[in-house]
Amino acid sequence: MPTITRKEWILLALGAVALFLVHNHFRVAGFGEQDAARLASDAINWHFEGSIDVTKVDYRLHTSPLYIHAMKLALDHGLHIRALPRVMNGASVLLSSACVVGLYLLFRRFASAAVSGAAVTLYALTPTFWLGSIYGMPTLPALTFLVFSGLAFGAALDVGSLRKPQFAAFIALSSVLATIAFSLKADMALSSGVLLTVLMTRGKLRPVLLAFIVLIVGLATALTVVYAHHLSAPIAEVAHANTHAVSGFLESWSTRFPFKWTLLTDPKNNAPISHAAGTLLFAVCLLAVLQGLFAGGKRTRLTLAVAAWGLPSMLFWGLKPGNSARHNLPAFAPLVFLAVLMLFQLVDHKARRAWPLIIALFALGQLDETGIGSVTPRADLIVVSEQVQHSSSELHGRAREFMALPSPKKAIIETEYLLTYSEFEAWAAAKNPSLRTHPKTIVDGDDRETRILVVGNNARSARAQAQRLRDQGFDVFSLQFSL
Repeated sequence: MPTITRKEWILLALGAVALFLVHNHFRVAGFGEQDAARLASDAINWHFEGSIDVTKVDYRLHTSPLYIHAMKLALDHGLHIRALPRVMNGASVLLSSACVVGLYLLFRRFASAAVSGAAVTLYALTPTFWLGSIYGMPTLPALTFLVFSGLAFGAALDVGSLRKPQFAAFIALSSVLATIAFSLKADMALSSGVLLTVLMTRGKLRPVLLAFIVLIVGLATALTVVYAHHLSAPIAEVAHANTHAVSGFLESWSTRFPFKWTLLTDPKNNAPISHAAGTLLFAVCLLAVLQGLFAGGKRTRLTLAVAAWGLPSMLFWGLKPGNSARHNLPAFAPLVFLAVLMLFQLVDHKARRAWPLIIALFALGQLDETGIGSVTPRADLIVVSEQVQHSSSELHGRAREFMALPSPKKAIIETEYLLTYSEFEAWAAAKNPSLRTHPKTIVDGDDRETRILVVGNNARSARAQAQRLRDQGFDVFSLQFSL
């Protein structure tokens, strides 16, 4: 590991603080997208039901068990429901700064301080990292822990001897951090090539060190699976155990979201990839990969190492339906590094010449005005922040306005798509909430209740159900339907 100078540490600390302040300023007030709201809803219902129903939580408990469980425990220990989005979004703000620090230290293993600093700066300005930093989803926190797992693995290699206790300690730390990363977001395992990157750029590829990578990834994956299965065990034992087993989950999930090679050429599915970094920067990243592969020597070795880190997750989600820019959050950290390294090589590694190129690249990227929201975001970070904030605030505001009505009997009729926003506001508005099932009802004291009804995407059926509820004295609301 190269020695980090005092000046580097000072600049790194100042940059992390500045990033924290900027992201905190643009932090989304509510849920930045439906999946964030669903994760919070899982934790809320788990808190009030006392157990978690896997048939309702579906794949989320298998892919983000630690994230959901942590929110549930926070609610168990007195966190107010209204504060849940603030905690989720605040965690992303905080961990984004830590992520940049970790990435800088990781890049310093491969390149100079100037290249590393420019790479983390440019990556921090990609739409996918920016959005992941201002609203609560587990992808960015998971990436942060995986980056530090890579650093711990690098520290183990720096010990120089497999027999020293420090080596075992760093391997254990790397395993723990990787386990946390996978438990926050299981598909972060697709980016575990970061460990291979650290090994390949250090020198000899000893079989025993490759075995330790397999050990870390395998152990982290196994512990994540055991953890998720343990949380769901009470329900899994009562219901169809095989359905909730890992093999059953993977089979059902793959059936719902099958791999299709044609999706890579489908604009709906590949646009989130290019928009994750900004179309121009995405093109430069691809050019850097090609240039590195044909450069020969150490540069080709570095390119192959970095590709092992960045490309698997991009290809995985690119071949699955329903791709999103946030799926590509972990992929672009190493790819942007390669792009910056190529730009520095073009100017003979003179930082004074490289920075104008990087600034021009960023400025030209802002001319692309395509994209909207968090799935295919615009390159303009302020505009995309406003778009996500506006759409989130509108959904929260409409549901909150309904819940402020004085009527003691309320009902919410939604499809699964927008249910979690209105249901969250119903929970947050209750002063002394409790849950009653069949039908699902949020009870607030002795005389106030909000009934939650999920329907298919059929407006006529929803209106008929709304009329029956009105006949029973309920005020009825829906974000999805005009009732």
